Amino acid sequence: MKKVLVSTIMSVALITALGCSNWNRMTPKSLDNSTTATEIKKNLLADHLTGVDVDVTDGVVTLAGHLPTAADRQKAYDDAAKVTGVKTVVNHIDVP
Repeated sequence: MKKVLVSTIMSVALITALGCSNWNRMTPKSLDNSTTATEIKKNLLADHLTGVDVDVTDGVVTLAGHLPTAADRQKAYDDAAKVTGVKTVVNHIDVP
């Protein structure tokens, strides 16, 4: 009887410990500079924004170029900011 009780308590403790752990959760990993730039360019292309130069250095993204509207300029900023690992976006996009 004592062995069964000890086994049950140990099983419950083990299941509780494993259930509360972070073993199965993934933390997004930062991307390297060229991969980050590629992801930003994909986002820009998905929003039909062309003519924007993207430069990435250690999580700081610099956007340069020309877009037709202020709304497009904001979309470009948002497209860059949502990529994993981007710390800051410097927006040098000109709007007429």
